[in-house]
Amino acid sequence: MTLVTAALIVLAVVGSNALEFWDPAEEFPELNTYFDNNYIGKSFATLQEKHPDLVKTSSLGKTPRGNDMHEITITSDVSNWRTANKPSVKYVANMHGNEVRGRGLLLKFAYYLAMSYDSDQDVRDIMDTTVFHLLPTINPDGFASAVHSCSGVSGRYTSDGTDMNRDFPSHWQSGTRLKFANETKMLMNYAARVPAVLGISFHDGALVTNYPWDGAPDIASGKYAASPDDALFITMAKTYSLNHKSMYKPAAQCGHDDFKDGITNGNKWYKVFNGMQDWNYMYNDCFEVTIELGCCKYPSDAAATFGDVWSDNFNSMFAFSKLANSGIKGRVTDFSGNPLKDVTITVSGIDKTIKVRHPEGYFWRPLLAGTYNVSASKHGYYTLSRKSVVVLENEPTLMNFILIPKSQVRARKRRRRRKRSV
Repeated sequence: MTLVTAALIVLAVVGSNALEFWDPAEEFPELNTYFDNNYIGKSFATLQEKHPDLVKTSSLGKTPRGNDMHEITITSDVSNWRTANKPSVKYVANMHGNEVRGRGLLLKFAYYLAMSYDSDQDVRDIMDTTVFHLLPTINPDGFASAVHSCSGVSGRYTSDGTDMNRDFPSHWQSGTRLKFANETKMLMNYAARVPAVLGISFHDGALVTNYPWDGAPDIASGKYAASPDDALFITMAKTYSLNHKSMYKPAAQCGHDDFKDGITNGNKWYKVFNGMQDWNYMYNDCFEVTIELGCCKYPSDAAATFGDVWSDNFNSMFAFSKLANSGIKGRVTDFSGNPLKDVTITVSGIDKTIKVRHPEGYFWRPLLAGTYNVSASKHGYYTLSRKSVVVLENEPTLMNFILIPKSQVRARKRRRRRKRSV
């Protein structure tokens, strides 16, 4: 895959983004304030009441201080999202409680999606082909104790003192961890229930899109640590940064780091072990990046902060989500048409497999344009391979697999042997 081809994919996504911009805070001014966790829950409940065909809300559970971790799922025909042939995209924010921009950004995004579906054909097209899962704060206890500060740590941690972005299982370290924060466990359980294809975790303290690996044991901090999907992640990161109003500009915008094109490899920036980004990619097949939304973590002027962050990131969030329907997609069934789960999808030349996790056997595997050999395998079934599969730049390649159980073939052979012996 050449850099020119990758750049063309980014430009194609940019060019296809013609959504009408408006700010939900014009109708709901509370969205431009530092609202509390209860307001998130009430807002989600209101959206569900007004748009029952598009919105479904839930809580991942209670934090140690009794706060709900609110989640909202938004798509067309939302009651059937679990079985629909649509990839899931997961956006979360406020992992560090004192990094606040993502809270307002995702709440506005929820309002925009729900309120634009009937009037904006572009929004309808996206929601008819994508399921959005939004969690504006995954550390509500931390936010409740945070104070206005551009660089402090008050509120960063969970109520038990855990830095959530150092609290996930690591593929580099052996052994079993004895304890995770309650919030971390809720997110791990959620990831198992809601298999997302793409993900973003929104942070503050810089202006950049960060991609895996965040940490590799044999590579020093400050050095590049490429994941098996490095070229793809670079394109994904640029899709976000180049659609942003200023992230891509060639300057040290926060007075220190100068990120070319507004992107960085995590380990090259600084090493992080047990982060959520690497964990989601390695263990959940969720291609996740981390977005740093601004230099100051908790600005004092909420109205200016949330107004700017919405207009700055509006195009990026939609452009990034479209990548869930790139690469290859399809369904895996047995010979009778029954869906198969836990099937391994392997792409030659990329040392990263994905599992079919959808209950109806659907899968999505983001890839750059090119030609690949792809196989589907499952214990007890014969592996099926497809050679020279062409992936285009602007549309997914459809690829279905029908796997034959080895037991069925063995039974046929036994029957044939019996007939011959009669």
